[in-house]
Amino acid sequence: MASSNHTALFRCGSPGLALVAAGVVLLATPTPPAAAQPESRPAPSGPGFTEVVNVEVVNIDVYVTGADGKPVLGLGPDDFELQVDGRRVPISNFYAVELRDDELFVRRGGEVEAQPLLPPPPEDPLEADRLRRAPPEVPAEQALHVAVYIDNYNLTPFNRNRVLRELRAFIREQLRPEDQVMLASFDPALNLRMPFTNDREELNRALLELEEVSAQRLHRNNERRDLINNVNDVNNEESMENRPGVAAFERAGLTVGGGASYARTALMAYAGSVRNDTNLAIDGLTRVVENLSAAPGRKAVIYVADGIPMIAGEDVFYFVEQLYERSVSLIEMSEYDMSRRYQQLAAGANANRTSFYTIDARGLTVLSQSTVDGQVAGAPGQAALIDQIQLTNLQAPLQLMAEETGGRAVINANRVMPDLLKIADDFRNYYSLGYMPMSSVASGRYHSIDVRWKGRPRGASVRFRKGYRDKSVESRMKEGTLSALNLNMQENPLGVRVDSLPAKRRPDGNYDVPVVIEVAWKELTLIPRDGAHHGRIQLWLVAKDENDHATEPQLTELTIAVPEDRIGETEGGLWRYGLEVTMEAGYHDIGVGLRDDIGGRQSFLRGGVDVR
Repeated sequence: MASSNHTALFRCGSPGLALVAAGVVLLATPTPPAAAQPESRPAPSGPGFTEVVNVEVVNIDVYVTGADGKPVLGLGPDDFELQVDGRRVPISNFYAVELRDDELFVRRGGEVEAQPLLPPPPEDPLEADRLRRAPPEVPAEQALHVAVYIDNYNLTPFNRNRVLRELRAFIREQLRPEDQVMLASFDPALNLRMPFTNDREELNRALLELEEVSAQRLHRNNERRDLINNVNDVNNEESMENRPGVAAFERAGLTVGGGASYARTALMAYAGSVRNDTNLAIDGLTRVVENLSAAPGRKAVIYVADGIPMIAGEDVFYFVEQLYERSVSLIEMSEYDMSRRYQQLAAGANANRTSFYTIDARGLTVLSQSTVDGQVAGAPGQAALIDQIQLTNLQAPLQLMAEETGGRAVINANRVMPDLLKIADDFRNYYSLGYMPMSSVASGRYHSIDVRWKGRPRGASVRFRKGYRDKSVESRMKEGTLSALNLNMQENPLGVRVDSLPAKRRPDGNYDVPVVIEVAWKELTLIPRDGAHHGRIQLWLVAKDENDHATEPQLTELTIAVPEDRIGETEGGLWRYGLEVTMEAGYHDIGVGLRDDIGGRQSFLRGGVDVR
């Protein structure tokens, strides 16, 4: 086997990982005893190179509840109308799950299968352990992956721990054995605390450990309170016969009439800080959503926070504007409006078939500025209005993320278990409507979705994701490779194997690490043309070191050409490709994505190499 020489260039955004320019070389690997491997070489260009088009079905999960709030069961494909971009499309695939009397009924089209909700516990402890580690299989396209995301940067410890206690019971009692759950937190960096698992005991321990982690919202709350009190003090002192009081004005370094300048400066500093922190929080959520892309089936993100601002500092803008009408324009708030980022986050979730279930951990809130000390001079009742603006501002993103993705928002609830039980209803009672897009080429365009229940009675509701953006092959491969690396989300229908050979030390102290990728020839689709069988492969590679410093996913495009007279040699054999990458000493995780472009199939897997 021979191959054109490619170059794999890995650039790391952090000095902690040196994965640098390395020439791809063909490694001398054992071949089947009968003959040498057929060649891999550039495929001929020009007309006649036929591709197998793989059209993927788009699945829309639909949650139907009656006026009593309970799931509506027994509906079929004829009960729904599906519209995409305002045009009705035929429902090509229909799948329903219904929980009735402790039995799970699965319907594909008109067929009904009854499955026990929970299998009877085996008497043999070893068999029970085996079943726990190998839970019952469900169709890959309907598997459930739940990501629990605790935003410690936007939580106070008391509120978080109160919700965590109910979340532990929810996971233990309401999720099925085959459901996969992961745990992540934002501290203020994204922290993967538990990769996807169905081990409920490990999850319970990880959630208990989270109760001991510091939470940062208390500092932001104190900062807001101090800002409002200081601005109010300055305003009160300045209003007393136009004579500045010593305490407030000397503290602020102001002269008479300088209160407006102080208020504006303090406001802009505060709003800018909140905006920066919120961007970091949204970045963490975006990474979780992107990394979920390789998970098959349905995905749900349970996001717990004390709210998160839609407009950074909106309530303080209104507060300052009340005191000093010309010091700040409410139009300036548009610079701190984060709504577009939340909409992009929801669109990314919809593209990955992910629903947000958001929980405002504050529960029922009291108005912190409605006390006598917190009143605005000359403006009775305005402090309560400012608090109401803050409340709405912090809850709006939770509602947007949930509504746009077909999930639920839990707000104004001191006890979240009743709402968690409704979330469990979503997981156990839903309809999946599938349709085949008219075009097999992903354009990156956003498609709006509307689902109508024919004959829908008064008071009933139908929830679903409001749209999706069709992703290009490149986007799916990059996200899938990152999912394998970061979340251990491995999907390997091609049976790809990745091995590394002993590293070779370089004069600069780094190491050249030979990596071998192999896949059975029978798994690849080759197209005969001009006396040869041609194929195309995308190979994606990403790595990260022990400090979680990662490279960007890098692509190597390969072409295969097997002469007609040697095609028989591929039977029972392996296609192999080797490359060298340069790494620093230490342990490195490696994510690999391999796509057969002609057959339209791809694999994602994760490996590791200890470089010494």
